[in-house]
Amino acid sequence: MKITDDQATPRQLADLGVRAAQLLCAGDFSSLAQQFGYALAYDRDPAAAIRQELGSSLAEIGASKLCPPPATPPSVSYFTPNDTGLFALVEQRIPTDCSGHVLLELIVTGQGPDKHVVLEQVSAAV
Repeated sequence: MKITDDQATPRQLADLGVRAAQLLCAGDFSSLAQQFGYALAYDRDPAAAIRQELGSSLAEIGASKLCPPPATPPSVSYFTPNDTGLFALVEQRIPTDCSGHVLLELIVTGQGPDKHVVLEQVSAAV
């Protein structure tokens, strides 16, 4: 997803994290992949890759499903200026039906006024 510098504020990035978490919790993998892509899809269909990663993450922590997204906003942190193009990280811990959480991470890359937001990873967070 392409955004501008004006859309790279903590609040707006957190809003994107909320949106991504809502789509993941709703099981709308196609919309999630369409809006954000998936950095770890490799040669797989992005929606299928997200579904597989979520399934693996849930199994790793002994959960069977995600609970509704938390009311707390995602954390947004910014990288120090660098040559790699990494700009910001958005992290949202989503509760499951056990004691663990699933971590949804969005990464923001770019240099100059244009930035890109991509779903970086869905993983188990114990």
